[in-house]
Amino acid sequence: MLATASVIIALALFISLMRLLFTPAPEDKVIVIDIAGFQLLGLAILLALHDRSSVHLQFAFILALLGFLSTVILSRLIKHQSTKP
Repeated sequence: MLATASVIIALALFISLMRLLFTPAPEDKVIVIDIAGFQLLGLAILLALHDRSSVHLQFAFILALLGFLSTVILSRLIKHQSTKP
């Protein structure tokens, strides 16, 4: 069950990263990076469930924090660049 979920999330992550390479708009890239972060978070949680280890959950927590911060920073950067004359 966990192996199937891991394969599905890994496939979705691959599709997201392909979308990141081929999208021209910076707003779309921020959204795709955020989605990829959530997918990596899902993989880390599945790994924690499989190994029954709290280390992977700590990694998932740090990944979630970094994903949130990167989304906020990239969004502000794009907003700042779009308001320039």
